[in-house]
Parts: sequence; C-alpha cells; structure tokens
Amino acid sequence: MNQNSIFRTVLGLAVILVMNPCRSFAQQILNKPVDISVKGQPVSAVLKTMSEQGKFYFSYNSNLIAGDSLVTLNVSRQPVRQVLDQLFYNRFQYKEKGDYLIILPGVKEKSFHISGLILDDETGKPVDYASVYSRQLLVSTLSEDDGGFRLRIKERAFPIYLTVSKVGYGDTTMVINSTEESARTMRIQPKAVDLDPLIVRYSEGESTWLGRLFLSQRLRAQSRNIGRFFVALPYQASLTPGLGTHGRMSGQVVNKFSLNVAGGYTAGVNGVEIAGGFNISKENVRYVQLAGAFNVVSGHVNGVQIAGFSNNVLDSLHGVQISGFSGMVRKHVDGVQVSGFLSRAGGGIAGAQITGAIGLIRNGGHGAQISGGYNQVRGVFEGVQIAGAANNARDSVRATQISGGLNMARNIRGVQLAPFNYAKVMRGVQIGMINIADSSAGASIGLINIIRKSTSNITVYATEVAPVNVAWKMGTHKFYSLLIVGTGFSGAEKVRTFGAGIGREFFPFRKTGFFVELLSQNVYQGDWEKIPSLSRLQIAATYKVGRHFLLFAGPSYSVFDSDGIEAKKGYKSFPLSGYPNIDLGSKKVTSWIGWQAGISWRYGKL
Repeated sequence: MNQNSIFRTVLGLAVILVMNPCRSFAQQILNKPVDISVKGQPVSAVLKTMSEQGKFYFSYNSNLIAGDSLVTLNVSRQPVRQVLDQLFYNRFQYKEKGDYLIILPGVKEKSFHISGLILDDETGKPVDYASVYSRQLLVSTLSEDDGGFRLRIKERAFPIYLTVSKVGYGDTTMVINSTEESARTMRIQPKAVDLDPLIVRYSEGESTWLGRLFLSQRLRAQSRNIGRFFVALPYQASLTPGLGTHGRMSGQVVNKFSLNVAGGYTAGVNGVEIAGGFNISKENVRYVQLAGAFNVVSGHVNGVQIAGFSNNVLDSLHGVQISGFSGMVRKHVDGVQVSGFLSRAGGGIAGAQITGAIGLIRNGGHGAQISGGYNQVRGVFEGVQIAGAANNARDSVRATQISGGLNMARNIRGVQLAPFNYAKVMRGVQIGMINIADSSAGASIGLINIIRKSTSNITVYATEVAPVNVAWKMGTHKFYSLLIVGTGFSGAEKVRTFGAGIGREFFPFRKTGFFVELLSQNVYQGDWEKIPSLSRLQIAATYKVGRHFLLFAGPSYSVFDSDGIEAKKGYKSFPLSGYPNIDLGSKKVTSWIGWQAGISWRYGKL
C-alpha cells in the first residue's frame, strides 16, 4: 500500500470518529423515549411533560402552536419525534440546538393537482377538448375524451380561480379554496358561436401548413377556446411550443423578450424574439423577430423580421422583412421586403420589394419592385419595375419597366425598356427590339413597332440614291418608325441600301398634309466589310387618294460618310453629280439636296 492510500484511509477513519459522536448528540433529543398518557389536556402541558422526561427545552412561536388546545394521547416508550408527529399530524419540522428542540413550520408542498370532470349541462355527456385554465397562475390543460381533466398547480395561493372555455359553450368559472376541493365536476352551458373577426384572425397563423405541422392539435384547440384572453409578461423561454416557462399558456402571453430553442408559440412580441428554429405569434410583433427557419405572425409586424427560410405575416408589415427563401405579407407592406426566391405583398406596397426570383404585389402602391426573374403587380402602381426576365403590370401603372426579356402592362404611363415590350394602352415610351401596343398616345422606338389600333404604311418610292425603295412605317401618325430597303437596276451604277428611321405625319387638312422623316441607312458598294453610312432628312407633301392610298413627294437632305471607302467598279459613287452639294469641310463626308416621291398603302384602323 502506498503512502497516498495510507493517508486517505487514516483521514477517513478520523472523519468517522469525529462525526459519530456529533451525530449521536444531534439525534439524542428526537430519539429519546417518553411516556405520555393524557386525556383532554392542553398541548402546552403535554410538551412540558415531554421536556421534563427528556431533560430538554422546547422553543416555538406561540402563533404557530395553540397551547390551550386540548388533546388526548397515550404512548409508551416512543421517540420524541414520533410523539410530536402524532401530536401535530406531521405539520411541523424540528431542529435541535444544544438542549433546545425548536419547532418550525413544516415544508409546504410546492404543487398539487386539481382533477375533475367537464359535462354538457343539457345532455350530461362528457365534453372533450375543453380548456381549463387559471388566469392568475397561467396554467392550463384540456379535458380528455371522457371529459376528465387533471391540472397541476405549482403554488398553493388560495383561492384559485379556474375557467372552463370551449368554442360553442359559455365560459364557466370555478373557485378552489383548499386542497380538499381539488376534485370537481363542472357543467357548462352550450352557447351560439359569435364569429368575432379578431378570433378568426388569431387562429389563421395556426391554420397555415407550418402551424399545423409544428403546433399540436391540443395547442390549437386551446387557442380557439380561449382566443379572447391575453396577458403581457416580461419574458419567456421555451424548448418547443407548450414546453417552456408559460407551458400551454404560451399562446396567450405577449412577451417583451422571448427565447425559443427549437421553436416558440406566443400571443405576440413587444420587444425581441429569437428562435433557433421557428416563431409562431398569434397577435402582433413589434421591434425584432429572428428565427433560423421561419416566422409566422397572425397580426402586424412593426420592426425587423428575419428568417433563414420563410416569413409569413397574415396582416401588414411596417418595417423590414428579410427571408432566405420566401417572404409573404397578406396585407400592406410599408417598408422593404427582401427574399432569396419569392416575395409577396397582398395588400399593396409603399417601399421596395427585392427578390432573387419572383416578386408579387397585389393592390398596387408605390416604390420599387426588383427581382432576378419575374415581377408582377396588380392595381395602380407608381415607381419602377426591374426584372431579369419579365415584368407584368396587370392594371394601371405610372412606372418605368426595365427587363432583360419582356415587359407587359395593361395601361402604362412611363417607359418600357426591354427586348420585347407589350402594352394594352401606351401613354409613354417603348424602347426595344419589338414593341407592341393595342393603342398608343406615346412613342414606340425599336426594330419592329406594332400598334394594333392604328394605321401603318407600306411605302414604295424613288429617290436620287436608289430608284426603288420599300419602307414599312409602323406606329401612329404622331410618331412612327421605319424599316427601309432600296436598290437600283442600272448595271453601271448599282446600289443597295438598308436602314431604319423615325417620322411624324401632319394633317392640317382633310386630304392634304406633310411628313418629316429622319433616316439612317447603310450603302453597299461591293464590300460587306466596308459599308459607308447615309443619313437623310426627308420632308414631303402628302395627298390622300381614297381611304387606303396616299401620294407624296418632296425634298431631302443627305449626308454621306464614306469613311475613306471607295466604291467597287459597277457601283454608284458619292456625292452624286447634278445635285446641289454642300461642302462640310471634309473629303470623307459630303452632303447634297435631293428628292423622293412615291405612294403609300395604309392598313389597320382608319
């Protein structure tokens, strides 16, 4: 045996030798045997007899023990402790100090149970899923299928008021004054259901698929039963809904601070709520709500709401909502919605909606809607829509639509900028490759512009540059675009032109008028890699021949930029001889005054 083992053994023996005498002394009063045989004697006399026999003294508060109470007791050679327990019915505890035995109040049990039965007063049948709860103690339970219930009460703070509630029945209150009344039978009266819109709203969060998934049927039943009762407390902590500081009453408590490990279920938040998994609130949330997975709020959110996956607000949002996947607000958004995939504002927006894929706004509003994929807005909207793929304004908008693919609007006052634009009623500007509108009081600028309820022209005309030209004029008489091709038949001076332009028609008289056009053309002179440019200003007087045909003729001014390119043999060279030339001070750039004349066929709505 080593020295450490010897030392521990000796130390242990020493402790035993020292403690045993102490223990014997400590227990010598309570273990002393006494003989008591009295009938109808005061308690004080019995205690005096015991102290004389045991050679010790009693110490106690006279308010604790009624010394003049009469008792009958007959014991022989029983320990002092046993005699005292028999005398006082185990109501006290005892402490020895020297020659004194101190009588102290007994340790009260911290909890007890109240059980009972809930019956329908008219039929006498058991009522299941009825809520039994205490408003002051915030404890609750639900009755079982047989109508029975068992409620654990932590504090013996009598009287205890218990309320029985169930949808379709009137509330009934019972009063418990002592533990002897802990078994009760209650009869509750059926009552017509008043569909209070507030109660319906508070139950909506629990009815979502997330609420049904994470809230037990018993919690949801209790929420419906006691939907009118709410209380505000400083804080709460929970592991899961129903397992926390407020138990099954957590759904009726509005907290200033709420900490939920896996998930929490509260009436609302007036401060900060944090959850590792999820938060479900029946009423309003103010200031801050954070969750690793999702938040569901049946009322308003005023402040900041952040969730790793989804936020769902069944009323309105005033503040900022940030969601890893989806952010949903059933009513109005006054602030900013940011989500990784989907954002939806069901009652309009005043602010910004920024989404990775899809942004949806119902009932219009004003602000900005930005998404990586698709934006859609219903109702009157003012602001800007920016989308990677498409913007869709289903009603009237005063906005700028910018898209990498397609813009659509029913009635727009603003700008559409995308490769493809469509508007049912256009009161602004369309800029894109293809622009389509049913009717337009604005301008469409692009390669192809189609106004369905307006006229368009197919024009055949001759110029000093090319004897045969064909132009497609698309738009309205106030503003139209042109696509042009031209050619010549002369073998010695061949010419090929193609280009685009814009123009406007003026009709001060019923059949006569004029137009102004600005064109930009390319001139092929035998080499596709080297093509000079030609810019033309054309002004012509017009005359309507019937409903579908129009004759025109007028002067033009052309600017030719050769960029140092010489025409191949057999192709027309510029500047043209025989036309008034205007010196622009450059050998590469020349200009002259020319002409055009032709005929237009008008189609569409006349």
